Amino acid sequence: MKKSISILGLGWLGLPLALELQKSGYTVNGSTSSLDRLTSLAKYSFHNCRIRIEADTIIGDWESFIHETATLIINFPPKRIDTIETIHPLQIKQIIKHTPKTTKVIFVSSTSVYQNTNSLVNEAINCIPEKASGTALIEAEQLLQQHFGSNLTVLRLAGLIGPKRHPGRFLANKKQLKNPNVPVNLIHQKDVIRLIATIINKDCFGEIINGCADVHPKRKDFYENAAIKLNMPAPIFETSAKESYKIVDNSKSKLVLNFTYQFSNPEWIFTKDYLPEIAIVGCGPGNKNLLTLKAFHAIENADIILHDNLISDEILAINTQAEHIYVGRKYGDKEDQETRQNNINSLMKKHCELGNKVVRVKSGDPYIYGRAAEEVRFLKQHDLPFTVVPGISAALAAASSVNIPITERRQSNAILICTAHTADYSTAQLKGIAEMLNAGNTLALYMGLKSLDKIIPKLIEVCKNTNIPINAISNVSRENEVLLSSTLGEIENDIKKQELQMPVVFLIGVKPIN
Repeated sequence: MKKSISILGLGWLGLPLALELQKSGYTVNGSTSSLDRLTSLAKYSFHNCRIRIEADTIIGDWESFIHETATLIINFPPKRIDTIETIHPLQIKQIIKHTPKTTKVIFVSSTSVYQNTNSLVNEAINCIPEKASGTALIEAEQLLQQHFGSNLTVLRLAGLIGPKRHPGRFLANKKQLKNPNVPVNLIHQKDVIRLIATIINKDCFGEIINGCADVHPKRKDFYENAAIKLNMPAPIFETSAKESYKIVDNSKSKLVLNFTYQFSNPEWIFTKDYLPEIAIVGCGPGNKNLLTLKAFHAIENADIILHDNLISDEILAINTQAEHIYVGRKYGDKEDQETRQNNINSLMKKHCELGNKVVRVKSGDPYIYGRAAEEVRFLKQHDLPFTVVPGISAALAAASSVNIPITERRQSNAILICTAHTADYSTAQLKGIAEMLNAGNTLALYMGLKSLDKIIPKLIEVCKNTNIPINAISNVSRENEVLLSSTLGEIENDIKKQELQMPVVFLIGVKPIN
């Protein structure tokens, strides 16, 4: 079994890193300084706790946090405060004071420790930081090196990009940008996670390593490209007589770790080949235990969740960190279905192109009255990556939940799934449905609660039998599930006596097993 890893700081980088390391077989401990975030992290299967590093103490059970830890990953940036040059090194001293020298440590630092030289900078340069945060980090590095020695690897990261740190977000809040002709130093979140995993797997300690993409586009070109790809106004750059910069050299990471950058050109974040896959996820009838593993993982790892009121609270609670966007019909909403669907399509495209993992959750199965076809055609038309995750349709879940065999030897050899919303009550469509029921097949009727007065008479007219069994199942699979069993002749009166909450699915022609 692989060894234990403790990650100090389950933030934008730490959480996906923890999930990836756990997937690779490591035992993971994680921490956060926030009590509110600790509550939201409780759903993950790895251990997590509250650890807050202060200048004069550690709040939380540090000894338990690092107990039997083979590798400690220190991943919390200096605070943006005036006294950061003093405070951050003191925080690092607290970690040193309570951590054995034999612990292997990866310290997530920054290329802000390097000064602008208007040339290439590598790990061998004598660092003279130009900002307070860089000064704090270089002192932190030196303190850690003195204590952990060859058990420490410092990973100096360039500017971070990826989900929720897309260049489009940066542009949205800027009216003017400076230094148009300087090269940018950036690294994608995926490459950072792979770098850290490679350091651990190769047992590469006692090093200082830069993490940065191979290509360094000019700032003006990079952000103008971002604006074009995202249909945003082109940024305005201030011209300056003198521009200072640095180009971060990543050659050591490639040589020592035999590492290849997935996003070797940071501009690939704008291209369709590197966009995150949109997931159209079938959530079944509402009980989260009926989700497929693929559906659960898609929801758990989402950045954006598009949902309507058919999705249960317990499924939405799987991921409270994602942005939840309601796209269903609201009370008094005069918007037609086509406009609503166009809005959903636009949201999927927009957030995907911003680098976010988009999950469009649907009740039941996406291709059974879930309108997934409209969304898939849109995504294909715009050449956006996607996957459709199947879900348990309400009729199938209801049959299992209340023990109704919808197909059975010598009883029914077929089931017809139909919806009352699209049935034409005066033509051959509904007559054909009734004839299939009359022939001994099972009928599953969706969204029929408010249309029974049109459907039931037609079924009776064709079948000429008021005693055919019909079952109405409300809130399938949920705690407030209700089964009402009746006959074609009595179902309308029985529903008046026992009000049913929507959604309701009807199973007709079969009886529950008593």
